[in-house]
Amino acid sequence: MKHRISICAAGALVAFALLAGCSKKTPDATAPSTDSSRPPGPTDWNPSAGKAAIAADNGPKSAYVCALIYPDALHRGTNVRAVDRPDLGMKQVSINEESVEATSADKARAVMLEATNHSLQIGPCTASLANAQVDASIPLSSYVVMQSGLQIGLLYYGLQKATLPLDDLARSFDADYQSTSDSFKKQDLMKGIQAKYEAQQQKELAFPYFVIKASASLGHYDAQSKSFPILSLGMDGNSRLAMSDSPEFDIVPRGDRRFESVVPASEAEARALEAKISASGNNALPLNVDVYVKAADTLSYAARRDVVAKVVAVHVADQNDSPIADIR
Repeated sequence: MKHRISICAAGALVAFALLAGCSKKTPDATAPSTDSSRPPGPTDWNPSAGKAAIAADNGPKSAYVCALIYPDALHRGTNVRAVDRPDLGMKQVSINEESVEATSADKARAVMLEATNHSLQIGPCTASLANAQVDASIPLSSYVVMQSGLQIGLLYYGLQKATLPLDDLARSFDADYQSTSDSFKKQDLMKGIQAKYEAQQQKELAFPYFVIKASASLGHYDAQSKSFPILSLGMDGNSRLAMSDSPEFDIVPRGDRRFESVVPASEAEARALEAKISASGNNALPLNVDVYVKAADTLSYAARRDVVAKVVAVHVADQNDSPIADIR
C-alpha cells in the first residue's frame, strides 16, 4: 500500500454540531432530577417511553454509545443531560454521550429518542465492543491489509446480514463495469462480479481481522500522564478511517484509551523521544501507524455506512518506519 490514510475526525459522526463535545465547560444549569414521582415535561427524560422502547427491542443486546447533540453550548431547548439512568440501564459515558443496551445501532438510537422525549437530536450510536471477543492466538502478521472501500462495503452488508447491492458496488469499484454503457455487456460482467464479491465477502466474514495503515502524529511529552499523545487518530468511536477509493464506506475504530498515547519505559526513553519530536521542527512528530482491528458491528447514520471495529493493537513508527512503540 503506497499511501497511508488519514483519519476523518469531526466527520459525519459529529458533523451535526456536537457543540457540547467541543466545549470543555460543563453547563452551569443543574442536571435535572431523575425523580420519577412527577410526570416528565416535554423536554425531560421520559422513563416510561424509554422502558417501552427497550421492551419492544427483542433479541440479544449489546452496549451502544449514543451522542446527544445539543443545539448550542447552553443546551437550550432540552433538560436532558448525559447522566447515569439505572432505571433505564443507561450510563453516562461523557458530557454528551450515553450508553444503552440494544439489539443494533439503529434500535439504540430509537430507544434514546424515546427516552429523551425527542427533545434533542440523537447522533450516531456506535457499539462499545467492550465484550467483543478477539482471538489472541492469531498473529498480527496474519491480519489482512485494508486497502479498499470495497472490503469495508462487503463487511458492512455482511455484518448487517443484508443483500449485496451488486449494481451499486460494481459501479463504484469495478473498472470494466464502470467503463461500459452496454446493458448486455453489464449483464455478462455481473455474473462474474457477483461470484467474486460473494466469495470475498464470505472470506472477510470468516476472518474479520484487518490492519489499517494510517498517518498520525506524536505530540510533546505530557508530564502529568507521563506519556506522549498520539494525535489525529481517534480510537473512541467518534472518528472514522476512510479509504482513498471510496467516501461511501469507512472504518470506525473503537478501543481503550491506552491506544491513544505512547508511554515510555523510562525517563531516558522519554527524553530521547521528546528530543526527536523537537528536532523534527514541528509541534508534533509525523507518524506511520498500523491499527490492528477486528470488524464487529455496523453504523448507519444519514448517508454514512460504516463498519465499527475493535482495536486490538497499534504499531507506532516514525515516517521512516523506525519503530517507536507497540501497544496491545
